[in-house]
Amino acid sequence: MEDEHHHHHFLRRERKNGSQAEEDSPPYSSSQAELPERKSELHSSSSSSHEHYPSHSAHSEITTSMATTPMDPASINYNVNVQFEPATPQAGKPTSISFVVTEQKVGEPIKQFDIIHDKLMHLIIVNREDLSHFVHIHPKLDKERGIFYIDHTFAKAGKYKMWIDVKPKEGIQILTAFAFNVEGQPIHFPAIIVPEQTNVKNVVAEGHNYQITLNCQPEQQPVAGRNVKMTFEIRDASGKPISNLEPLMAAGGHCVIIDADSREFLHVHPAEEIAEDVASWRGGPSISFLANFPKPGLYRAWGQFQHEGRLITADFTFEVHKVN
Repeated sequence: MEDEHHHHHFLRRERKNGSQAEEDSPPYSSSQAELPERKSELHSSSSSSHEHYPSHSAHSEITTSMATTPMDPASINYNVNVQFEPATPQAGKPTSISFVVTEQKVGEPIKQFDIIHDKLMHLIIVNREDLSHFVHIHPKLDKERGIFYIDHTFAKAGKYKMWIDVKPKEGIQILTAFAFNVEGQPIHFPAIIVPEQTNVKNVVAEGHNYQITLNCQPEQQPVAGRNVKMTFEIRDASGKPISNLEPLMAAGGHCVIIDADSREFLHVHPAEEIAEDVASWRGGPSISFLANFPKPGLYRAWGQFQHEGRLITADFTFEVHKVN
């Protein structure tokens, strides 16, 4: 098992008025569009956990590192137990995935959770060899049993990784990762990850064409350890700016950033919060994020936005440079 780092950019927003386009979105393939991207937000905290490679068993356990709750000065360990059905996911066939969060000292499933960015749990999955097959989905909670569950179909066999983001009620926010394999046919042959040379990308969302532009400030090429303002501009196929974006997870947009080694993970939302009336918010064409990259290297960022009920996902691959 190897150490990895998870970087959170938290907006403490306990709202329940959410969007619907992201509820069970299909996998996003980076082959749909090509670009370099960057995003994020303020107030980052990072935590270390372990990457877990299970054997072919139906029950695999992830344990996060120790953390302290505001309620109790004593350290608390949480376990996140992940179970697949079938035990080894098969390409092209539905896989049921369930999650149980427990406190180590107690051992019983936790049944109450706080909302994070309009959801009780965020599940991000990518192919860990080339960052393809991106999905950001939200398992449902069985409150009686304390089990989160969701079905997902992997289009191709290969090596995958998931990140689970959840917060027990009045506890600390957990972000932990889990590596696993998908078997069967067809087999995914990983592509080489390279930085893209354009900051404009054409994206298709449910049959509608969009142009997404990414610009960074103060420098177009991000530098590790420095705050970078990443601004996405969303236009229609003709280049007309879109100013009626809808809330996505109670925000103007959303972004996940992962490095080429699938070790550095940033889960971020816009720098500007939506006013209290989330449901009636309309915005755009520009949505900005503030990111701080922990180390140099190749990264891929997925920007997600909602327009007229359609989930727009655009990915950008770019290099983060060393401090001169």
